Amino acid sequence: MRGIMYCDRCGNKMVGNSSSTHKKNGGQKYYICGGYQRHGKDFCSYVGWRKERVEEIVSMKLRNALLRLSLDNHFEEEIHRYHAEQNKHVYMQLSDLETEITFLKKRIEVIEKDIASGKAKPYYLDMLNEMRQELLEKDTEYSTLSATLNSVTIPDYYIDSVKYDMKTLISLLDNEDSSPQMIYQVASKYLSRVVIQRETKVMHMILQFKTGDITLYEKTLVADFTVQK
Repeated sequence: MRGIMYCDRCGNKMVGNSSSTHKKNGGQKYYICGGYQRHGKDFCSYVGWRKERVEEIVSMKLRNALLRLSLDNHFEEEIHRYHAEQNKHVYMQLSDLETEITFLKKRIEVIEKDIASGKAKPYYLDMLNEMRQELLEKDTEYSTLSATLNSVTIPDYYIDSVKYDMKTLISLLDNEDSSPQMIYQVASKYLSRVVIQRETKVMHMILQFKTGDITLYEKTLVADFTVQK
């Protein structure tokens, strides 16, 4: 998890460390805070997570998540669902504006008819001008807000590339003889951050798919971190 695992206290990257260099294979391997290692306990208190257990949990959660996404068109569906959720607050504001615009148009129509038929009161013309100005402002606000909607276009080549990577990674995770380096090389393309909360011992893994600067899909995978005896 080199490069994607972070300390929950100071935010520095976690680095590999061995409990002893004299034991076979260098002793028990841990991930410890890089801030603690460089600056000491006054900067960040020590915490160590067993490397083997961290990678075991990450591999299991990642495999399950990828298996689900790789089913039929589930990946594409999740991307559209993610973007719909991201835009939900904008849709709510647009709906409110539509209601206000419809109301103003109806009121303007009624007043215009009264003026045309000679039923208008002296102040109707001023009120009509105010309503027209308000309608113009609401239409402008609606157009501006509509432009902020995050439309998503998924290139076919990207979908094909991700699906290939998912199948490759699942195969690597299923193979006990797979190289950890090869697994990390593929996994790090889509697993952007791993953090373990030291008080609760809950692990958070951010699974993220991006094309350029656009995030197509993001999900936080959660697991309990327990050391097996």
